[in-house]
Amino acid sequence: MGNLAKTQKQFITILSVLVVVILLLITYLILPSSSPSALAAKEKSLQDQAKKLSIEVAPLKGIDKQLAQTRVDMKQFYEQKIPSQFSQISQHLEKLMKDTGVTNTGIHYSQDRNIQKDKDELSDVRRVGIETTVSGEYSKLAHFINAMEQDKLLFVIDQISLSSQDGGVVSLQIKFETFLKET
Repeated sequence: MGNLAKTQKQFITILSVLVVVILLLITYLILPSSSPSALAAKEKSLQDQAKKLSIEVAPLKGIDKQLAQTRVDMKQFYEQKIPSQFSQISQHLEKLMKDTGVTNTGIHYSQDRNIQKDKDELSDVRRVGIETTVSGEYSKLAHFINAMEQDKLLFVIDQISLSSQDGGVVSLQIKFETFLKET
């Protein structure tokens, strides 16, 4: 008899658990979120979200190849546009002046190694400030400035000031920057 009572108790427990599971399943099926129209609306919403996300990430496709190409381009840029010695800068400026027919009264360089670099500055190059006064006919000065802007070395003109004008000869004070590779 004791065994029958124990089996009966187990049967009632199992039956109770099954009834609870059946009630949960019925409740799940009856809920409005599980209706076919609600499921279709949810599916459309998810498809729209997937389409929107695909559009957002489209520009990032192939970025690994673009980054590799950017590294190659930067290396080439450094090799072609950034000198490694001051003498290269001064020789190049002298050649530009000679080629365009202007004269100068001296080139002054400024750099301060103790200045903390901006967070945007590159670690392997140094900014070099340059000041010079060039003289010549207006058209030759225009050619000189144009030659600087289009030169193979990188020159960033900050300021140009008219110093004097005497009998067709114009003097311009030019402040500009270039960069030097750190060694």
